[in-house]
Amino acid sequence: MNAEQINLNSTNAETEIFRILLKHSPHEDYKRQAIIPTFTRIAQHMSLGKKLTFLLPAFPAKSPSPLKTSGILPDLGEVVSLMNLQKMCEEIGTHYAPGAEIIICSDGRVFSDVVDVSDEHIDAYGAGIEEIIREFNLHHLLTFSMDDVHPGMAPAVLRERLLSEFASTLEQVRVKVLTDMESVKLYNGMHRFMVEDQKGRSTLSKSQIHKEMKVRTYELMRRSDAWSQLLLNYFPEALRLSIHPHALESQKFGIKLVKEAQRWATPWHNVLFRHQGVFELMTKEEALNRGATEKMFGGKYAYFEL
Repeated sequence: MNAEQINLNSTNAETEIFRILLKHSPHEDYKRQAIIPTFTRIAQHMSLGKKLTFLLPAFPAKSPSPLKTSGILPDLGEVVSLMNLQKMCEEIGTHYAPGAEIIICSDGRVFSDVVDVSDEHIDAYGAGIEEIIREFNLHHLLTFSMDDVHPGMAPAVLRERLLSEFASTLEQVRVKVLTDMESVKLYNGMHRFMVEDQKGRSTLSKSQIHKEMKVRTYELMRRSDAWSQLLLNYFPEALRLSIHPHALESQKFGIKLVKEAQRWATPWHNVLFRHQGVFELMTKEEALNRGATEKMFGGKYAYFEL
């Protein structure tokens, strides 16, 4: 089955799995006959009877901005997001016996010094993610981080090792941003997050913040590319998901972690807001401005409700 043969009006197993993935994406133009690399690779794996193994670089650590999140530990936003990923795998399993799994590749250690999050906070957040997976029996979800590459190695040395083995130069990243439209979108999104994370924390002027975050964003992209290359080396056959939006023609397939949310957002940059039974992700500041109150699920997972 090749890309030109993908027909979302049919009812075979491949098509059902494509529909499941699309439910977790923002794409509305999927009915057009396009070359969709992720779908083509899924069909190839299925033709060989392989389990569908997806990689998802995500769940790094909570944003350091007190205006965006409620603390350093996972909250109900992470719980809902991880349960949605589990459900996606379960749905795939109903149409394809070998099933599916998602390896969550935490990139917090990769970026910690760039985004002003301590390695201790990354450890605490990562332990919280592992606890959620155990507590809710999310057996289709696995985790992987830089610590698994070189166990026992100091965080700073891990980062140096990653960059020396896999990173491009900053100049190469700048050229990529200038010449590649998808890289431009990624840069703009990352820069926005970096600037927002300074709210309530930085004493610099707005123009100074934008200037400093511009430099940091290029470094963030450089490390993101290095992490992607490492993952490609470790998991060459895996299917790549992303928490960033991508065109259907991209090698990465973008998914929303809280699929009913109207905005594209992540739980580590936001809190979970619930109103009339519907979940949305937004900053803590926005939730409070709407009049929401903070509540606890299970005695330990914070969320906001109006």
